[in-house]
Amino acid sequence: MVLKKTSLKKEGGSNLPSVNLKIAGAGVVKIKDLLAKVLVIQRISSLLSILFYLVWIPVGAFFLWFIVANFKLGAFDQLMQPKPSAAAESTSQPQNAPAETTIPGVGKVNVACVQSNLSEDAILKMVQNGGTEKLTAEENTKLEPCIVEKESLPSEPTASPKQ
Repeated sequence: MVLKKTSLKKEGGSNLPSVNLKIAGAGVVKIKDLLAKVLVIQRISSLLSILFYLVWIPVGAFFLWFIVANFKLGAFDQLMQPKPSAAAESTSQPQNAPAETTIPGVGKVNVACVQSNLSEDAILKMVQNGGTEKLTAEENTKLEPCIVEKESLPSEPTASPKQ
């Protein structure tokens, strides 16, 4: 690369001195042309950065508004509250379910005992049929400890002798 300085006279009304650079295989390159290209690239970069800000500032403002609005509505309450302990959950569950219930054809039974001893299918058979007739012998033996009070069968009226 050979630097050749030419006269400092003003060419074409520009204030830049004209300096020619001889680059091997590229010919003569003027610094004035290089500076003009750099200035154009800087202007394009400035315009693109302004366009970038014009697009992303409203997008960011929208997301900020969305988060604040949902926070005010309570959408993040579950994230902010501590998880309840296992002891608090176990004490609240038995209050909702009844301890005992009456099943037609069986009597009064302990609900927790029946749920732990019998399968869902067996419980459905028992409730739908109104008794323990359709249950297997094994299911009947599992049900026996859960019965609190057996249902009293209606006594048949005794026939009074005709007079």
